[in-house]
Amino acid sequence: MALDTTTEIADNLVPALRVVGNARRLEILRLLDAGAATAARIAEELALSRRTVDRHLAVLQEGGLVRPDLRSTNGRVFALDRQRAAMLNASFVSVLGRAGSADPPASAGTSSHPDEALLMVLPEAPEACTRCQNASFVVQVLDRLDESLVKAQRYQVRLRQMSSQVLTAQEEERKRIARELHDDTAQALTSVLVRLRLLERSAAGDERLSAGLTELRDLTGETLEGVRRMAIDLRPPMLDDLGLEAALQAFVQDFSRRWPVKAKFTSGRLGRLSPDVELVLYRIVQEALSNVAKHASASRVEARLTRRGRSLRLVIEDDGCGFDVEATMGSRASGLGLFGMEERLALIGGSVQVESAVGRGTRISVEAPLLRSRR
Repeated sequence: MALDTTTEIADNLVPALRVVGNARRLEILRLLDAGAATAARIAEELALSRRTVDRHLAVLQEGGLVRPDLRSTNGRVFALDRQRAAMLNASFVSVLGRAGSADPPASAGTSSHPDEALLMVLPEAPEACTRCQNASFVVQVLDRLDESLVKAQRYQVRLRQMSSQVLTAQEEERKRIARELHDDTAQALTSVLVRLRLLERSAAGDERLSAGLTELRDLTGETLEGVRRMAIDLRPPMLDDLGLEAALQAFVQDFSRRWPVKAKFTSGRLGRLSPDVELVLYRIVQEALSNVAKHASASRVEARLTRRGRSLRLVIEDDGCGFDVEATMGSRASGLGLFGMEERLALIGGSVQVESAVGRGTRISVEAPLLRSRR
């Protein structure tokens, strides 16, 4: 019986909760609780437009929480209907008291993360829409849009947090695998290579055996070089030891040796930066040059890293075949590299702009905050 009563009260509360379930209308109610006010004063106090205030006041009047002040002669002064507000508050407290025996489940859409402050930017309805015979319908549509945008922004925040965790876990795994390749696999291959050289010397009299050992030694040496290169690509030790500029210089030189593309890197003696900034910028250059080697058919590529005020600017240009940026970003397969750049830069507060056209090469411009390392 108590459950039925609670459900009935809650059902009666639904229309009222829809009225007050808006941050701006709650601000208006708090302002009117301190005393009657005109629409113009409410707009000034809350830094809202007059049309927005009129729209919310119309909803509050329809819900019975706000009424024109009877003492006003022009009817443009509004006051809080305290009796109606007290009844609504009592009903709400009653529902909470009846349902308080069970712990409420945590809302999946609520987070206490400090970076999740949501700024709503809604288009203002034309004044004619708020005064026509369909004004209540327009208000309902705007409220639904308000709720949808809040949910979408919360979902975007959660996706950004998940992306950050995935990228962090990915880098930790890269670091672990690179360390194992260097310390275990590369060392084991080095030992095999040394033993093969010793066997080759001892079998100097047997040409057939010596030739086989030489071939096996060369294959082991190539495998060892491939393992070392793989370890460096996963996590270059130079990035942690000497910094971003030295790591990029070495990477670009190695790129020129491995691919038929003339690559160049220039910078302006920036010193050590934050490890997060160094890692993100290194990965972006790595991804950009990988795309140049695979898709651009370029003969030249240049990367420039400079300081601009309190930010870093990284520009990567090539003279390749170019591509349609909009079509590539919309592609599930070819657009992942550019999307990955955006996600990485978002973690450090940076941004990227890609300029390209078919037959005109590509230019990638990156802006990132200048965060110094504490080391």
